[in-house]
Amino acid sequence: MNTGIPKRSARMDMGFYALNKLASAGIVVLLLSLLDWAWPSGADQASEWLGLYMPQEHWVYGYALMASLAADAILAFLPSLHKGKQAAVYGAVGFLFFALFTGGHPEQLWLRAAAGTLTLLLFLWGKHAFSSNSLATPFFALAVPLLCWVI
Repeated sequence: MNTGIPKRSARMDMGFYALNKLASAGIVVLLLSLLDWAWPSGADQASEWLGLYMPQEHWVYGYALMASLAADAILAFLPSLHKGKQAAVYGAVGFLFFALFTGGHPEQLWLRAAAGTLTLLLFLWGKHAFSSNSLATPFFALAVPLLCWVI
């Protein structure tokens, strides 16, 4: 039965998947930039509370993006799950992935794990919020990170 909707190739699907991940990362970069701009100038930075001394881009594009890919790989091996169970998998992967940072006090370990969980849950939200037909997807994937970096 022909529905009139052309089939996309596997390359297009992978491209939309990558664009979706980059758009989700753009949301996280935007929120971290807003947090950084709103943070009082005399107080310790949030990254110091977490025991991290790296740029936020490394946190998002290096660690969170890889953890999100790992969560998607785990979900690919499981039968189809509803959003609540997907959130549990993403949260667990974020918790474990970011708890594995070495060094620091145990309080920082728990803070890093909680921040990783929230970060991965934002990636899950972006997975469902950004569609391949929306102009918001390339905007958050490309323009928002550039604007946050420039400003």
